[in-house]
Amino acid sequence: MQYRTKGVVLISVLLIVLLLSSIAMLIGNNYFVSFKRAQYNEFQTISLNIFRNIESLALKKIDNELRFNSKVHARNNPLFLNDFFFELNQGSVKAKIIDAANCFNINSLVQQSKNEFNPNNQNIKVFLKLMSLYEVEPNLADEAVDQIIDWIDTNSNPRAFGLEDYYYSGPLNNPKEYTGSRLFHDLAEIKSLPAIQKIGWNLFKDNFCAMPDNLLKLNINSLKSADYMLLASIFENMQYKDAQYILDNIPDEGFKSTSDFKQSFPSYEFDEGIMHIDFSSSSFILFTTFTYDSFSADSNSRIYYGANKNSYIISRTYNGI
Repeated sequence: MQYRTKGVVLISVLLIVLLLSSIAMLIGNNYFVSFKRAQYNEFQTISLNIFRNIESLALKKIDNELRFNSKVHARNNPLFLNDFFFELNQGSVKAKIIDAANCFNINSLVQQSKNEFNPNNQNIKVFLKLMSLYEVEPNLADEAVDQIIDWIDTNSNPRAFGLEDYYYSGPLNNPKEYTGSRLFHDLAEIKSLPAIQKIGWNLFKDNFCAMPDNLLKLNINSLKSADYMLLASIFENMQYKDAQYILDNIPDEGFKSTSDFKQSFPSYEFDEGIMHIDFSSSSFILFTTFTYDSFSADSNSRIYYGANKNSYIISRTYNGI
């Protein structure tokens, strides 16, 4: 009986030890999760503060640059070369401003007169040539034009290939919505248009943007070699190979005027597409990356310099927080 009692006691002690070990492990896991959650919450708060502070610095930098030099923004401009960089305890902040004017402004397909949005035939021609250079079928390109204009205009009369509220709120469309009757605030809004879905999002993502105005202007000084299709589209008679040659021979200091640009390429006869050429920019993107310990986050802030001579954020995207 004595040995049997000792066996029961030993088993009981082992069970108690096993139970306490399980409880300790559970408490340890919960503590670790809570600790990591607290770390992440701290990182999230710090990241948001840093992103907003960098945005403030970028706005001030852009305002100062455009206040004293609004005529020429070339590749060697300090605005694009002098990046932000800060070292922190267990982390670092890197930020860079780039020219974001070199894209086809989707809102430029219309021109505003009082409260009405009417087709801008000159810019529609540029759009159709760009679609042609990318070998988009003409009927699809026409559908895209009409659907974009119908989405923006304030009337309910569909264009030849357009769509109005009856389609977007009808049984064939999900989710149900109505046309905006305004300019696009963000390029991603055009994803809901059937013609854009047929053509493919990548073409628009790589070449288009949505500005808070309806102007179509390209800063020739900061166009990259990969933008040759975009440059060729604004000139009615320009081949994309000629556009490639021009972009490969833009000096780092840029061009100061239309005459300066023309004199640099005397063998070319530039048509009315010159109206879409500019030598400075009013649209920028601020890329910021923040790393702290084992965490990392980045932000993408689009900045616009308005007619009131002040820059402001028109959209921002945060990743990792």
